[in-house]
Amino acid sequence: MDSRFLDFLKVCEINENPGAYIKDKLDFIEKKNKSENFQKDLKYYSALANKNRLLIYQLIQENQLSNCALAKILGLSEGSITHHIKKLDDAGLIIGRNKGHFIIYYTTEDLKKKL
Repeated sequence: MDSRFLDFLKVCEINENPGAYIKDKLDFIEKKNKSENFQKDLKYYSALANKNRLLIYQLIQENQLSNCALAKILGLSEGSITHHIKKLDDAGLIIGRNKGHFIIYYTTEDLKKKL
């Protein structure tokens, strides 16, 4: 192992067997990356990391809304809303149901329980 890296670890107070400590943390990261729950969380948080998607999600939490309504409320095009809705839907955060000529979106219970 590079002596500069070992010096860095000493500064970070990882004095006892830094190689084993790093291996342990790499194993932890590998297990997390393979975890289904971690991947699900990653999708949730990635989808909500965008300002417009977070606003859309919060609006839909309060009241079931259509693309058209969301576009008017947020001042965005319906195409832009559709793009954001798809990301939220792919992450499993919202569900759409047909109501006449519109699709009305509502939030899933899964994330409500989590948050």
